[in-house]
Amino acid sequence: MKPAHSMMRWGLVMAALVLVLDQLTKVWASADLMGRKIVLVQNYFDLILVHNLGAAFGMFAGLDPVWRLLFLTSVAVLAMGLILYLLWQSQDLWGASSLGMVLGGAIGNQIDRLRLGYVVDFIHLHWHDLSWPVFNIADSAITVGIGMLLWESFRKPEGSSL
Repeated sequence: MKPAHSMMRWGLVMAALVLVLDQLTKVWASADLMGRKIVLVQNYFDLILVHNLGAAFGMFAGLDPVWRLLFLTSVAVLAMGLILYLLWQSQDLWGASSLGMVLGGAIGNQIDRLRLGYVVDFIHLHWHDLSWPVFNIADSAITVGIGMLLWESFRKPEGSSL
């Protein structure tokens, strides 16, 4: 077990790595995927540019833009505050890494919302006509980070902390 401050530092490094990778890939997608699709695996995996006005799966996209931005920004700020608190309490590399991934992804998508008014998505997984919503690196990091937290919650003895 390492001191909390070193785990906080590690989590912030992980968040920064996710954020940089997320923003770089979104810049690339916005420049190179405008009006075209790149098929990587026919009928399964392609890259296509989508501007997501809402949150996960396009939720809240129909709200008035001002209310949508206010609501989604408020939720993001509260979530990031909670993640930072949990990161400060983190006692191990696994917990700090997973929280850092979630934090970096949340910040990446929030930057898009504030800067562009939408989130840049470009990874499209599907099976022929059955399609998963298009997503990005930030979404992937959030999903993997939450999955890691869930996995750890089932493995740790009751009463232990992150």
